[in-house]
Amino acid sequence: MSGKEQTIRLEWKYADDFKRVHATNTFGIAGDYDYRLLFGAANVVMQEDPQTMPKARGEYKVEVVIPFRSLKEMKQLIDDAIKVVETHQGEIKLPKKPEDVFKQP
Repeated sequence: MSGKEQTIRLEWKYADDFKRVHATNTFGIAGDYDYRLLFGAANVVMQEDPQTMPKARGEYKVEVVIPFRSLKEMKQLIDDAIKVVETHQGEIKLPKKPEDVFKQP
């Protein structure tokens, strides 16, 4: 390119093998070069005795490997989305204890 920068318009579409997964939990692992983000779903296991605490079984569905620059860009997008939601619906509260994850707000 003879000293001039050229801007290219990038068009996006869903890939033929695109998959959508509903995730109820995430787990992350930082490596030397990238961040691995696992998305999973936890399901309550029904028990015979209703007096005992319900058990849950989780299963990771997808792992996304993200370079750190993309991770920072994604963090900004998520922070912006959370601000919009909390402005309209109030603060999103996180559970204080692991056993509170399945309690309805």
